[in-house]
Amino acid sequence: MDSVKMQPYKRVQKYSPDLISLIRHPKAKYHRRAFDYHFEIAKHLNDVFKDLLGPKRRSKLIIKGSDEYKLTSDVLDVLEVLKENNPFCKILYEEAENLRKTVGDGVTSYVVLTTNLIIGAKRLFDMGLKHVDILSGYSIALNKSLEILDKIAVRKDYLSQDELKTLIKIHFPEEESFKHVVNIIYEAIKVILNNAGQIDPDNIQVLGFAGGEISDSKFIIGTVLYDNFITHMNMPHNLENVRVALIKQPIMVNKKWPVSKIAGIKAEISIMSAADLKRAKEFERELLESKIQNLINQNVKLLLSESKDIDDYVLSLLEKYGIAVVRRITKEESKLISLSTGAKLVPDISMISESDLGFAKSFMEIKQGMRKYGGKSHIIVEGDPQKAKSCCIILKAGSEQILNDVKSSVRRAIRAVAIALKSRLFVPGAGVTELVLYKTLSDYARTIRGKRALGVEEFSKALYNMGNALFYNLGRDPFATVSKIISEAHEIVNDFCSNPFKYIPDVLEVKKQVLRKSWETATMIIRIKDIIYKHRIKVKIGGKSIES
Repeated sequence: MDSVKMQPYKRVQKYSPDLISLIRHPKAKYHRRAFDYHFEIAKHLNDVFKDLLGPKRRSKLIIKGSDEYKLTSDVLDVLEVLKENNPFCKILYEEAENLRKTVGDGVTSYVVLTTNLIIGAKRLFDMGLKHVDILSGYSIALNKSLEILDKIAVRKDYLSQDELKTLIKIHFPEEESFKHVVNIIYEAIKVILNNAGQIDPDNIQVLGFAGGEISDSKFIIGTVLYDNFITHMNMPHNLENVRVALIKQPIMVNKKWPVSKIAGIKAEISIMSAADLKRAKEFERELLESKIQNLINQNVKLLLSESKDIDDYVLSLLEKYGIAVVRRITKEESKLISLSTGAKLVPDISMISESDLGFAKSFMEIKQGMRKYGGKSHIIVEGDPQKAKSCCIILKAGSEQILNDVKSSVRRAIRAVAIALKSRLFVPGAGVTELVLYKTLSDYARTIRGKRALGVEEFSKALYNMGNALFYNLGRDPFATVSKIISEAHEIVNDFCSNPFKYIPDVLEVKKQVLRKSWETATMIIRIKDIIYKHRIKVKIGGKSIES
């Protein structure tokens, strides 16, 4: 029997992705070749981000340290890591963040289209075209694309329940547990629309608690004051149908600080004896009692304060009258409380009038373990369902990482619905618009003379690559699906005009902003001729130290 030769294990070398190497040490390899460097970065970024297109996107695992990691499907989270050492990634991050603030969606499409435009420009540079010809062709293609979008857009003034849910569904995987989340988001949007008439994404609070399942998620018509607690143990912790007051300034006698620094009652008393001290204490109590008398007379049972400074004597009085006090609420929570209960933020407690008070259907404190051992508590303040203009979605998931990803998807869905209700103009989604633009621009490029036609052709190819990547992520055969859509583009557009929600719709304004932002960023990168460093950089390549 032959002896078996044992092969020793090879030492595993330290893994260093090409993208990270490029980001950290560009100067030695790409001296006076700025666009080549940006092209290499764009090529790697395109490979990283094209998997994030569509509702069936794949996630990314970001490792920030030895014990810190993040699971995400949000482009901004990945760019936030890459932007630290690379100006191109920082440009993409800033523009993507601005796009999300403006229209709420389209961030992934923006990054993928921008990188495809830069890759297309590289092909044209290799053919001998100048940057002027490339930019001229891209500009013509952009104007033509915007013109086509205006022609195929359909206005929808009224959106039914199923149509609104369709706009929400496209941001979640097709799993049974996420259908419950879609229904929750729809109910929250319905309440805000009925009471406020329009959707402001900032008025829908999204919180998450690790533990449980996604199907355990719920929404309440009101506000959750997270990691907060009722001041005294003997104060009521659970009440229904109560009046709410919202104040900004402290309730205390100001002895040490000037009025400009901290609000309150400024008192100057000269103490010469024990009797004077006793009279001073009585005077303080009279002042404080007069401050809260107005609150007691109006039968307020819940006092919410942005300040933490409330005198102990005042707290004992409020406790005596059965008034619950919650201190140190944030400005954002104060705004949400005002919208959900109708209470107005008043600077000082003595200035509260009948019209400044709000109404809470119920409020309760929920404790999670002992605060001494890391436990937290939060307070739920429910408003009137017929008048509340803000609500809260409470999400649950098995782990903190999954929870953060679901929260991000919920916020994206709310922003997308808000811009859809504001715009009311829709175009075909799921890659159809990109392929329609590709076919139209390809035909249009043949009618243009000169080198600009090549720029228009590359712009159309960038749109084609987006549609192709999206169908690949959906699990379909990209070649068969793409060729079918391109051949039937005219019929699909006509069918969409008659019944928009037969297909997955996209908001016209989002598509336009994605095209404009991508063109602007790609134009900026193509125009860069060289990278200038403030400090000299020393890089080791092949054992040799190169200083540039």
